[in-house]
Amino acid sequence: MTPKKYTQIGKFSLAVLLPIFILLIIILIITGINDVVPAMILIFVVVTFLACLLIFYKLTIDIDETHVAFSLGIGLVKKKYALKDIEDCRPVKNNILYGIGIRLTANGWLYNVSGLYAIELTFKNKKFKVRIGTDKPEEVAETINKLLNKQGSGHGYETAFDSSNPGYYILASIVLAGLILPIILIISGGKDTKLEFSDSAFKINGMYSLTVDYSKIITIDTLSSLPRIKARTNGFALGNTLKGNFKLFDQKKVKLFVEEGIPPYIFIKTDKTDLYLNFKDTSATIEVYRKIIAKIKPV
Repeated sequence: MTPKKYTQIGKFSLAVLLPIFILLIIILIITGINDVVPAMILIFVVVTFLACLLIFYKLTIDIDETHVAFSLGIGLVKKKYALKDIEDCRPVKNNILYGIGIRLTANGWLYNVSGLYAIELTFKNKKFKVRIGTDKPEEVAETINKLLNKQGSGHGYETAFDSSNPGYYILASIVLAGLILPIILIISGGKDTKLEFSDSAFKINGMYSLTVDYSKIITIDTLSSLPRIKARTNGFALGNTLKGNFKLFDQKKVKLFVEEGIPPYIFIKTDKTDLYLNFKDTSATIEVYRKIIAKIKPV
């Protein structure tokens, strides 16, 4: 007999776990890792969800002349049963309350990544049973039972994984969105800061947009270095690009729209916030500084 392989994609697992994983990555990028304890907790959660994705994104059943084996995901969880120890195999439908994952149920151990259908293995010298999730329970059960010299039985399940199923396209859309969203975030955050000038204010566009009224500016100056930054409170940081809300080591909250390591930096103090601003092109930084100075009316 030619060995047979049946793979079920964990559609439900991916639909649930992948968006959460992507969201956690975005939160990690935005909030930063400067505060050690919160960062370590968030990293632990991210790693946990990554492990769950690697385990539950698919389930593969392998059948040959001597064994029935299955593995979850990349193979972190796998089992192998000798055919000589198996009494029977039948297609079953799980209780919806069993959900997905690895668990001990009233019917024995269940290994499942998506859907309600599975095969149930009973053993000759053991009381426990094992249920293995699959989208082709009748076909898998029939293959195993033929090897056990038994006739497979079925319940008329519709189990084929059909790419024309609307659920397939929904899952594909979720996965695609999950892959594209962080890329968009990184590209958008990495773009140079854009300013719009009017007679009364200038506006910083893009992520964490901000409008600064000229009449509210108390102090404006250029600096050769930035103050020591302790953590992001609600900001974006990738490489040398810092945008949004940050906290300094003196606990002062500031707004940064800067490229670290490319002085000068424009420092603007208003009645509401302290703002640090510069550009990748130093001449652009100097030009913006002069524009703002020219807009500020003498007291």
